[in-house]
Amino acid sequence: MGRSIDLFYDTLDELIANKDDLFVPVVKPARTAGDDVTRLFLDIVAFRERTGRSPDGKARAPDEMRLGVRLDSFRRDAQKVERLKHIDQYGLLEAPRTQSFSEVVPASIDDLIAAGDDLLSTPEDHIFEFRATPAPPPKSETDSIAERIRCKDFDLFQPIFDACVADIANGARNTVPTSSTYQIEVGDMFVIGGALAYIADVDRHTRNDRGDARLRIIYDNGSESDHLLRSFGKALYRAENSRRVFKPDAGPLFEGGKPSVTGRVYVAKTLSTNPALVELAEHILKIGSTTESAASRVAGASADPTFLLAEAKIMDEYETRGVPPKKIEGLLHRFFGAACVDVQLPDRFGRSVDPREWFMVSRSSVEEAMRLIATKALHLYRYDTAADQIIRK
Repeated sequence: MGRSIDLFYDTLDELIANKDDLFVPVVKPARTAGDDVTRLFLDIVAFRERTGRSPDGKARAPDEMRLGVRLDSFRRDAQKVERLKHIDQYGLLEAPRTQSFSEVVPASIDDLIAAGDDLLSTPEDHIFEFRATPAPPPKSETDSIAERIRCKDFDLFQPIFDACVADIANGARNTVPTSSTYQIEVGDMFVIGGALAYIADVDRHTRNDRGDARLRIIYDNGSESDHLLRSFGKALYRAENSRRVFKPDAGPLFEGGKPSVTGRVYVAKTLSTNPALVELAEHILKIGSTTESAASRVAGASADPTFLLAEAKIMDEYETRGVPPKKIEGLLHRFFGAACVDVQLPDRFGRSVDPREWFMVSRSSVEEAMRLIATKALHLYRYDTAADQIIRK
């Protein structure tokens, strides 16, 4: 009880407000790429109809900034312009850009932060799109332009990107231009083509009598690709603005400076005397979060449907720092999703409620999952419901 796992992610409210805007939130793809592009552009059209002007990619308001960055990206892509011109009733795609994308490589942390709006804000561009490539690559190098697809488990990686932005901003990490080296390991981070890239997996093998590896690369806009290590190394070397992000000297993500406590993730046990729940109650736990104390959260449990309308006992709680506790709760819910218990009961008004925060899982498994979140390794594991064990994928 009371164990503290310091979740060192984005810190300082003002910094987060500015830094989060650098990364366009993941847009869940629709059924086809064409439909997705159309939907995104219609959001821009709706902004024009509401305000009477085009969105500005340099605006301070996060929503307008995202739309402005997206519009600039559309304008630079001839194929998208052609695809969307029939619904561009306001001539948005024809408007000149007010400011070009900065290609300046920052020389220091301060320069990186100052240039961050341009450095990391082009999620719509393909990161390996070479507009002036003199000749197609040889067949042996075609892997260097790998197709990017939606990352289905991106929610497991989002905290890693959030933490990286915060670390760069507060000086815990620095960046340097990449070289032709092929020393790439799991957990490495790079800036390439205006996006953050995270090496999630390295599958080593031999190709043409040479050692190589297949990389799983996750990007901050919710996509992923698989490259051969040598091909990705060449792409990094060729990209004008590519940077390697060095890991914090302090070691694990949650060491070093400690931001303020944002809340708590708790594990609770029901004390329900409902005959329909008594037998089940011994085997289920509630995983929840609060910005206050866990004790205050369970104070009114008997009137709260999420607590099965019964008193509850806090079994474990974990402090969260620098990140909303709700985000960590969501990670745990998705990770243990297969063990979620379907409980339906009537509330005091006779309406059926279906709380989704109860899981047939052990306290030790929750504790281990919290440790994996703290070390940025949760995505490498899965939960085996039959054995109540967390095992490596």
